[in-house]
Amino acid sequence: MSKKGDLQGQTIVFTGHPKSPEAFLEVERLGGKVEAFPLIKTAEVSHQDNLFMNSLNSYDWLIFTSQNAVIAFEQKLARYGVVIANFKFKVAAVGSRTAHALEKIGLHVTFIPTTYSADEFVEQFKQVSSPEQCCLFLRGSLAKATIKQGLSQLVDEWTVYETLPDINNAKELSAYIAQYPNVFVAFASPSSVHIFARDIAPYTGWDQINIAAIGHVTADALKSHGATVHAQSSTYTWLALVQEIANWKDDSQK
Repeated sequence: MSKKGDLQGQTIVFTGHPKSPEAFLEVERLGGKVEAFPLIKTAEVSHQDNLFMNSLNSYDWLIFTSQNAVIAFEQKLARYGVVIANFKFKVAAVGSRTAHALEKIGLHVTFIPTTYSADEFVEQFKQVSSPEQCCLFLRGSLAKATIKQGLSQLVDEWTVYETLPDINNAKELSAYIAQYPNVFVAFASPSSVHIFARDIAPYTGWDQINIAAIGHVTADALKSHGATVHAQSSTYTWLALVQEIANWKDDSQK
């Protein structure tokens, strides 16, 4: 008999690349197997660096919604030899992991919305800011316009990284699912969902796999493509998603 929360015999496919190994280690600790086929890759964008680096002091707030944006920003700071302590801007972050990444590079985070959501950020940011303040949103190439359009402040957008599909991994994942159906495929972003829907699902279908999603935004993206979400975490971490998959497996065997 399996223990509660056991992943014995279960393979979990990660379509993203966790920033730390804790989720992988948890799968293995629970007796499961890990496979990783990241469907997206990022590349730093630098064509606006000089413009925004020279104007950082003119902003009241810097806004980050992803760890990838933090990584790209840190690279730019190092390249330009910029010392963070010289700036007076405040920092806002969507998500605890993004906030933690900012703290690691020496940026104190003043504001985090209670929910990992751009819509909630827009609503709650009004409570800690004023309309006359200027904001700089450090974003990826696929970021939605929710923050810029939703805030009453002047919001400049600095695209610091580009999100690209990893075609080779998509092909390999398609072949893997054909060989090993009924694995659990875990998604962390709508971008990875859309790549799967475009490059993999036409060949494998959605019913060949069990599906897990981090957060409601990714889950909604999956549902929009006709997929059934079997496990969903409200905490935006891979580790939390692994725990939800273990709970689903336990419930499905009762």
